[in-house]
Amino acid sequence: MDIEKQSQKTLDESKSSILEAQNLMDKMATLRGKLNIKEGAGRRYLQRIKPDEASLKTAEKEIARQYTGTSNNPERKKKKHKNLMNALHRNGRA
Repeated sequence: MDIEKQSQKTLDESKSSILEAQNLMDKMATLRGKLNIKEGAGRRYLQRIKPDEASLKTAEKEIARQYTGTSNNPERKKKKHKNLMNALHRNGRA
């Protein structure tokens, strides 16, 4: 009985994962339509330029860094600290 319940649970999870993947694929197709991007355009571009794995990883990290909102940019941290200290000095708290 326990094995049947576990296998049924696994089957249900698999079905939900498949439905979620299909939903995401539909959303991507809709987005491609809105942006007028042809099917397979990115794949054809990558096949044409044939980038190496290192440059793909570098590009992926750069894209992720730009869109996550977190930054390890030390200049930004220095500027933020300087602005904070200037604000404290203006208000006589530093």
